[in-house]
Amino acid sequence: MKIKIIWLFCLTSFIMLSLPLNPALASRDVALVLKVKGNARLKSPKRSWALLRKGKRLQGGDKVRTGEESLVAIVFTDDKSMMKIHSESEVSIKGERTKKGIRKRIFMNIGQLWARINPKGGGFRVETPSGVAAVKGTEFYLFRDAAGQMTVIGIRGLVELFNDLGKVMVGKGQTGTLKKGIKPQLKKTVKVDDWAKEGSDENEMQIEFENKDGVKKNLKIRYKE
Repeated sequence: MKIKIIWLFCLTSFIMLSLPLNPALASRDVALVLKVKGNARLKSPKRSWALLRKGKRLQGGDKVRTGEESLVAIVFTDDKSMMKIHSESEVSIKGERTKKGIRKRIFMNIGQLWARINPKGGGFRVETPSGVAAVKGTEFYLFRDAAGQMTVIGIRGLVELFNDLGKVMVGKGQTGTLKKGIKPQLKKTVKVDDWAKEGSDENEMQIEFENKDGVKKNLKIRYKE
């Protein structure tokens, strides 16, 4: 009798593990590519590097690499938060679905990015070997150079910039910097290379996505090239 009960428990467990998850939870789609300028490539966890094209859906674990004079613009499908990746950059994009939306984690060894984050979303942070920039809802530029310095320039809202030695809150008109093994520093912004605002042509794109309950909806996005 005990053997039969154990066998039934194992069979039930196997069936439960084999059942498909909620489509919204199983899906790894986290973002959509709005624009690709110049040479940009994409690497997925199970695929090698390939050309990145406009309209591509990005999944958790995807890596984007841009060449000289290149730019990639993406939008996160849960809350319309946007990010632009500048030339000669390499970032990995990960997203964990929560009740509030996608908890976005960006890993960057070198490069430049701009982001405008919806404060009602699931959260956003950029992680580098030098430190971390945690965001709740703001607009900012972030750089990490070959020497290992991480720089955050605040445009709107606040960004928490920190490492093992401390943290600073970077606001509008402020620049925060840090290096591995050096406490974060804060100063007034002198000049901003506003490369993310180049171009003025407004475009519109409509995409289909699934919410946390698995219901399909259409998302209309207006953006500038």
